[in-house]
Amino acid sequence: MRQTVCGLIGSVCTSKARTLWNELFKERGLSAFFDFYRTKTKEDLELRLSEMFLLERRGYVVAPELQSMILPLLDRLDSASQEKGSVDTVLNEEGVLIGYFCGDDEKRIHVWFAS
Repeated sequence: MRQTVCGLIGSVCTSKARTLWNELFKERGLSAFFDFYRTKTKEDLELRLSEMFLLERRGYVVAPELQSMILPLLDRLDSASQEKGSVDTVLNEEGVLIGYFCGDDEKRIHVWFAS
């Protein structure tokens, strides 16, 4: 079984946060791994999004400082992200990058693993 890779893009992520996500995936029986991808600038952001294709990453949690900057780089937005004007979650759906405003981890997990 192939492991699903997700992560946080932003300037900071604690090892505790990564551990909690990986434990959550394990508890739910998901073959998934969560990591941190340091992202500070628009150029970093463009690189992280291209890595989603090249390295087949499933999704990102988007840190607050990037939630507006990422909007024009995505292929599609859900209605909540359009309404809020920001994205806190990105899904790579077979090469289409979709922005969501989830608000919490339960909804984020559903978005990443529903299909």
